[in-house]
Amino acid sequence: MAQQGEDTLIYVPSDTLKKLGDTVKTEGDINAIIEYSASDSAIFDISGDKLLLYNEADLKYKEYELKAARIILHRESSVMEAEGIPDSVKKGKFIGTPIFFEGTKRYDAFKLRYNFTTRKGNIEMGSTEIEGGFYLGEKIKKVDEDIYFIKSGSYTTCDKAEPDYYFGSPKMKVIQGDKVIAEPVYLFIDDVPIFVIPFGIFPNHSGRSSGLIPPAYGEDPTYGRYLSHLGYFWAINDYVDIALQGNYYTKGRIDLSSRFRYVLRYKLSGNVDLGGSRIRLGEETDADRQFSDEWRIGVYHNQTVDPTTNLTANVNFLSSKNYYSTSTNNLSDLLRQNAISNITLNKFWEGTPNSISLNYSRDQNLTTGEVRQVIPSVTFVRSQTFPFRGKNTSLLDLKWYEMFSYSYNSQLLYRDEKVLFNSALTDGNFRKDSRGGLRHLLGLTIPVKISEFNFAPFFNYNEIWYNKSIEKTFNFADSSLISSDIKGFKSFRYFSTGINLTTRLIGIFNTKFLGIRGLRHTITPAINYSYQPDFSEPRWNAYGTYSGLNGQQVKYSFFEREVFGGAPLGEQQALSLNVGNVFEMKVKETDTTDNKFQLLNIGGSISYNFAADSLNFSEIGLGYRTDIGSFLGIGGGASFNLYKYIEGVGRVNKFLLKEEGRLAQLTSFNISLSTSLQGGQEPSQDTVNEYSQTKADESEYVGIYGEEPVDFSIPWSIGLSYNYLISKPNPSIITKFSNVSANLGFNLTRNWKFTFTAGYDIFQRQVTAPYVTIYRDLHCWEMSLNWVPTGLYRGFKFEIRIKAPQLQDIKVTKQTNYRGVF
Repeated sequence: MAQQGEDTLIYVPSDTLKKLGDTVKTEGDINAIIEYSASDSAIFDISGDKLLLYNEADLKYKEYELKAARIILHRESSVMEAEGIPDSVKKGKFIGTPIFFEGTKRYDAFKLRYNFTTRKGNIEMGSTEIEGGFYLGEKIKKVDEDIYFIKSGSYTTCDKAEPDYYFGSPKMKVIQGDKVIAEPVYLFIDDVPIFVIPFGIFPNHSGRSSGLIPPAYGEDPTYGRYLSHLGYFWAINDYVDIALQGNYYTKGRIDLSSRFRYVLRYKLSGNVDLGGSRIRLGEETDADRQFSDEWRIGVYHNQTVDPTTNLTANVNFLSSKNYYSTSTNNLSDLLRQNAISNITLNKFWEGTPNSISLNYSRDQNLTTGEVRQVIPSVTFVRSQTFPFRGKNTSLLDLKWYEMFSYSYNSQLLYRDEKVLFNSALTDGNFRKDSRGGLRHLLGLTIPVKISEFNFAPFFNYNEIWYNKSIEKTFNFADSSLISSDIKGFKSFRYFSTGINLTTRLIGIFNTKFLGIRGLRHTITPAINYSYQPDFSEPRWNAYGTYSGLNGQQVKYSFFEREVFGGAPLGEQQALSLNVGNVFEMKVKETDTTDNKFQLLNIGGSISYNFAADSLNFSEIGLGYRTDIGSFLGIGGGASFNLYKYIEGVGRVNKFLLKEEGRLAQLTSFNISLSTSLQGGQEPSQDTVNEYSQTKADESEYVGIYGEEPVDFSIPWSIGLSYNYLISKPNPSIITKFSNVSANLGFNLTRNWKFTFTAGYDIFQRQVTAPYVTIYRDLHCWEMSLNWVPTGLYRGFKFEIRIKAPQLQDIKVTKQTNYRGVF
C-alpha cells in the first residue's frame, strides 16, 4: 500500500490485494459501520471525503447492499452512486450494472444514485419487483419511503428477460402497498401495442381492494350485444366486503347480482348472494315473445357460538329452474333437479350425554315446482346412559345390573308442503298441506357375555302425538274413497322387544408356501329374535276400518299421512340370521415384517316370521366385496326368493325346491368393478434444465411453437368403473342397467394437460355426460378449453388469460352458447 500526494488519496493496487475487504466507521449522517470489498481497488479520497470502489464492488450499510462495477460513497452527504462499465467483448453492452437491495426489495439499474439519510434516489434504466410485479423504467425516482415516479415505465408479472406482455406508460406513480397511477396506459403483447386507455388506477397490494370490476363485451345470438360483469367491489373493512355486478343486453335483458361476504376468524363466516334476471324479448303481441323474471337468494353461514354450540346455514331459494338455464354454464347447476336449504343449530352439554338440535329444511323441486319444508325440527337426544354405574365403578369388573343402559330421543316436527294435485301432471295446480307431530323413542338394553357368546336383550318403545288424523269413507254413489282430515290431539304407541346373540369364530392356517405366512377366516354369525304385536287391532287406537264396495272391511291407519307415519301393521315374530365372512392373508414383506390384506368379504342374511300366515321366509340377501391388490375393486349383492311366482297372482306359499326342484329364484343382482391407475412424475427443475440444454446443444427441432416432445414419464391417471344391475321381482318384468364410465388425465408434455370423463349406457347405446378439458401453461399466460361434445348442454368454452391472479380479468374468451349465458 502506498500513500500519494498530501494525504489526499490512499490507493490499494490490484496486484497487492486481489480481493479487498474492510470496514470503516465514519462520521456525519452515516452512523454505522460500512462493510465494503472490491476485486480491483479501493480509493479513499480524503479531500473529497468519499470512497471509490472498482470492479466487483460490494458495499453494505445497515439493511442496504449495493453491488456494481463502480461505486462512489460520499460520506458527508450520505449519497452513493453506482454504474456499470462497458463490455470489452460485446459492443454497446455493459457489465457490472448496479444491483441495490433495500431490505428485501431489489432494484436493478443502469445507473443509480441513492441517499441513505433521506431514503430517496434516482435510477436510470432501472427495474424492481414489488408485490409479484416487475416495474421497469427509463428513470425511477424514489421521493418517499413508499412513493416512486417512473418515466417511460412498464409493468408486468412476467419474469422473462423479454416479457410476453407488459403495460407501458410515459408517466407512472407507484404508491407501494396501495396503487399505481398511470396516464395513458398501453397493453403490449410481444412488443405489439394492443389497446390504450387514457389513464389507469390499479391496486398494488395483496389482498382485497375496492374498485371497479371491469366488464366483458360481446354479442349473443339471442339477446344482442352485451356488457357483462360490470360492477363495483367494495372492501368495507377487514371483515366485510360486497360486490355488485350487472349484465346489459341490447335486445331486452338485464341481470343484476350481488355478493356480501363477512368473516370473523374463529367465530363466524358467510356470504349472501342475490341474483335477478329480467327478460323482455320481443313485443307483447308477438307469438314467440319471451318474458320472464327470475331470481335467486343464496345464504351460507357458519358460526361457532361457543365451544358447545354451532350454527350452520346453507340456503338456496330460486324462482324456478329457468334461473340456472339462463344464467350459468356450470354443468352441475344445469343438471340440478332440487334446490336444498338447511339451517341447523347444534348444542351439547359438556360432561353429559344430552344434546339438542334445531333444524329448518326446504326442498324445492325445480322441475315440478313442488316445495316441501320443515319448520322446524327440534330433536333432543340423551345418548346411551348407564344409570347403575357410579363415578368410581371399575369397567374391568362390572356387575350384571351395571351393564343396563337406556337411551332417549324426542323430536318435534312440523312440515309444510306445496304439492301437485296430480303428481303425474306438471300443470301448476298445487295444493297445500301442513302437519306436525312429536315423537318419543326409548331404548333399553342389558348385554350379557357368557363364554364366547354375547347376549343383548332389548326393548324399544315409541310414542307419537299428532294434532291431526284422517278418516276414510267409501262413497257408493261414485265408488270413490273419501279421506278427510280430523283436527284434534291424538296419540298412539308401539313397541318391540327381542334378543341379539353374536359370537366370532376364527380359523387360522399357517404356511410358508410362496411367501404366504398364513390364511385367516373370520366368521361372525348373528341371530336376532324380535317380537312386535299387531298394532292394527282396535285396542291400540292406531287403525280404523271402512266398508268397501262389496261390504268387506278394509283397514287403514289414522296417521298414514302424518310426519312420522303410523304404527306397524301385522304381528311380527321374526328370527333372523346374518353371517359375515372375512378371508385374509398374511405375506412376508421383509425378514422382520409381514403384510396383511383382505381377500374377500362376503355375507348373507335370511329371516323367518313365525306370526305370518304364509310366505314366512324373507328373501335371501347376499353381499360381497373384494380387492385385487390396489388394482381392481369388485363389489355387489344379490337377493333370492324361496317361493314360487304365479303370473297375475304373485308369490304363493309354495317352495321352489318342492315345485321346481331348485332352491331359490334370483330377484336382483348387481356388480360394480372399479380400477384406477397412475404413473409418471413431475420432472425436477434440474432435469428440465438438463433436457433443455441437451436440445439446445443438439439444435434439434422441437415444434413450430417450441413445444416439448411427448414425454410419458410425466404424470398420468386413469379411472374406470363398470356397473351392472338386474331387477326382476316379477320374473316376466325385467329391469336392466349397465354402464361404463371413465376418467382420464394426462400431461402430453410438461405444459399440456388433458382430462376426459364420459360414461356409456350399454343397453341404451348412448354416451352420457362426456366432458373434455385441455390446459396449456404459456408461462405468463394460460389457455384452457372446456368442451361438452354431446347432449342438451353441448358446447365449448375457450379462454386465454394472464396467469397472475391480480390480472385474470385480462382474457380472451370464445364459447358456443344458445342460452345467452357468458
